[in-house]
Amino acid sequence: MFSLTAEDGEIEVRISVGTPFTERHNNELFSIDKELKKTTKAKFQTKRQRRQQLKPLKCFEILTPQSKVQDPVIKRNRVKTPEERKSALVKRIEAKRKLLGIVKAKDIVAQRNRTAQQTWRESRPKRGEFNSDLWEVEDGKLEGNNFGELEDWMLPSTIAHNVKNTGRFKKKAPNSVVKKPFIIAAVEIPHPGMSYNPSFVAHQDLLQKVADTELKVLKEEKHLERVTTRMFSKVTPNKKESSWLTEMSEGLPTQLEPEVKEERLSDDDEYRAINPPAKNKKKTLKQRRKIREAKKEELKRKHVDKVEKKKASDIYKLRFLNQQLSKQESKLEVIRNKRERKEKARLLQPKHLSKVRFQPLDLEFNLRQELKGNLRNVKPQGNLLKSRLNSLQSRNVIEPGKLHFKKKGKVKKFEKSTHKMGWEPKGY
Repeated sequence: MFSLTAEDGEIEVRISVGTPFTERHNNELFSIDKELKKTTKAKFQTKRQRRQQLKPLKCFEILTPQSKVQDPVIKRNRVKTPEERKSALVKRIEAKRKLLGIVKAKDIVAQRNRTAQQTWRESRPKRGEFNSDLWEVEDGKLEGNNFGELEDWMLPSTIAHNVKNTGRFKKKAPNSVVKKPFIIAAVEIPHPGMSYNPSFVAHQDLLQKVADTELKVLKEEKHLERVTTRMFSKVTPNKKESSWLTEMSEGLPTQLEPEVKEERLSDDDEYRAINPPAKNKKKTLKQRRKIREAKKEELKRKHVDKVEKKKASDIYKLRFLNQQLSKQESKLEVIRNKRERKEKARLLQPKHLSKVRFQPLDLEFNLRQELKGNLRNVKPQGNLLKSRLNSLQSRNVIEPGKLHFKKKGKVKKFEKSTHKMGWEPKGY
């Protein structure tokens, strides 16, 4: 800070005509210029100055062509507009559709998009316009919709950094966050027949399910054996050699074909055509015209008959339109129900997360003679750790896998030639 001496104070009072600057108001010290300055046109004294002013500037004059050679191509091709390129037939069809009020779907979508783009362009804030106070923040949130307007002026990194303070999410969370993609229960209720003291009906039902599963496995094994092992029969070497010889000699001539003796035609037989020779008789112009007119009439008659036949068939088909529509609706309903059942079944099935498919555990059961009626003497079945692991795999928590054993290399022992002793026994 600088201290003012008495002389400085007198100088300031003398300049400010009595009142110091520190005690004056802003209105007395500053003034806001609100009127435009009136610029007066430059007045030229001489005619030469006016002529110089009318000449083009040097920066524009150097852009003009300096060559005195004329353009060799006087008439150049002009690119036609898409409207001019249309043929008369297309224009006539479009005019007819416009009169009937027929509009293409793509034109409607294009007009809708054009209107939306125009609305968005008009709603964008223009540079230099500040109609809202950016610092009016209440409870850490911007008032109204101001953040949406500011997005056009902010960088993506700025938005990502400050979006948590606006009270809304920038990204939409997937539906799987709220809704589970599967409806498989974590702990499934066991079959009543698995109890240590089940009822007769429940136990028989469990045994029937186990038997059906085993029969299905046996059927699959029989099928694989039939299409692999039983498809090829065992043969003896002699039979194999004879069959090979038969296959290799297939197509070779077995016996010499007898020579066919050609009978010599007698000289008396002459060639005679069955049909008489055609005469090259040309038609006159009148005959050609008559034939041409007859063909035109025939084509016209066929076209009229075809149109009339089409009308009659359309009238006849009107009776079956309701039947066809009902059949189509019933077919669509069947397809819809099938898709719904397929979707429900998909929610109950585990996903394919790895190259190993999910294999459910076999049903745990006890035979009738193994049932004791009390928990102390019952025969244990299954493995709790395996069941929990299978439950996690069925609910897509972990991917199914299989055991991998480390393959050990086969060690081959041999005796070096320098260590060979003929009279010593081998140690291996």
